[in-house]
Amino acid sequence: MKSSDRRGGLKGSDASEGKEGERKVKSNNLRAKEYRDRKKQYLTKLEETNKKLVQENMALKKEIWELKKEISSMKPTKLYQNESKAKIDHHENFAFVKLPKMFKENPDSVRFSQIEMALSDLSEWGPDRVNVVKKAFDDILTYMVSKDNKCFHAVYKKMNMSEYLNKLGRKRVIKNKYKELEEPGPEEIALDLNLSDDLMNYLKKNGHGFMQTTRTYKKLVKQLITIRNAIITAGQEKQKYHDQTKIYESHSKLDFIKVSDLVKKLDGSKFVSPHSLWDLPVRDPDSDIYKGCELSE
Repeated sequence: MKSSDRRGGLKGSDASEGKEGERKVKSNNLRAKEYRDRKKQYLTKLEETNKKLVQENMALKKEIWELKKEISSMKPTKLYQNESKAKIDHHENFAFVKLPKMFKENPDSVRFSQIEMALSDLSEWGPDRVNVVKKAFDDILTYMVSKDNKCFHAVYKKMNMSEYLNKLGRKRVIKNKYKELEEPGPEEIALDLNLSDDLMNYLKKNGHGFMQTTRTYKKLVKQLITIRNAIITAGQEKQKYHDQTKIYESHSKLDFIKVSDLVKKLDGSKFVSPHSLWDLPVRDPDSDIYKGCELSE
């Protein structure tokens, strides 16, 4: 009896262990499924995040490109010009204010090499001064004519007004002729304009005057650049002359202080104004006519 109970007990134990094993398998399968589901959700979320980051990266790259383009259109040389002006002001303040003050407080604290360097920075051929002169003339060229007039100047470089109006009358033929051009020029772009009859009649009647103004500007611009180059060359020649004659070796620190006193007394006065310094006549403020070398006060 005991032996049969023992066998029955073993069978019951085996059945219990079997059920326990099944439960473990089901539990493991469930956990594995839950893991796969979580992993799938994680990968899906990761892909969405990656896609979003890629889009943001592309948007940022585009924004950077636009900002670079905007900065380029703002002419970085203008920023450099302001920096150059600030440098010149700083050099002049150091040469004619700080150095003399240092000398008066303690003459031995000022080395002659400091004076030479200060004067070299202020020379007409100094890089900052040359840059300011160049940029000033560049500003004149950039702003002396409005954008629309500059575009029309570009259009009329290779054809006169009568040719332009004649081609406008044959627009279809012209467009067919140039439609295969990869990069049309100003003439082709202008021929694609649909101008009103009133403007066409105005151009036929008064266009020759516009062309004459274009020729005048072209002549003046060449004269302007010639003057700019002459100014820079004069500064270069003056610097060469100073170097050849060894100007810095011809005066002492005390001479420099005396020159600084002269600058202190005359700087900003009417005696160094453009009219007085370069003998320029004052322009009549009530007149609309600009003539000769007259300059407004």
